Amino acid sequence: MNKKQKRQPGELEALVLGCLWDAKKPMSSQEVQAAVSKQGELALTTVLTVLSRLEDKGLISRRVDAGRSLLFTAVESREEHTAKVMLNLIEEESNPALAFSFFAKGLTKAQRTSLKKILGE
Repeated sequence: MNKKQKRQPGELEALVLGCLWDAKKPMSSQEVQAAVSKQGELALTTVLTVLSRLEDKGLISRRVDAGRSLLFTAVESREEHTAKVMLNLIEEESNPALAFSFFAKGLTKAQRTSLKKILGE
């Protein structure tokens, strides 16, 4: 089985988005390709397709740089994105209190302490 068949849905999008978060600066498609495809297993066209899909979803933006090259950047931080995903999941839940209960039970003691501090308890 080749690498393409082993990938999970959304895996390439997560890989590219993670690359942009880690970079902390706008990146060209070639820079993204080099960062996510160390052995050259991903074609530039594949990376461009993923970047286009992420832009369509509003997760990244692109701007034209000198020489007509495109630079890509994440629209929000990893933490902002994670929070938004969590909030969307809770909004869709028919019993959010129960979901919060299961979530809280899954937290470590340090995570619970951090959450309580943030909530002002």
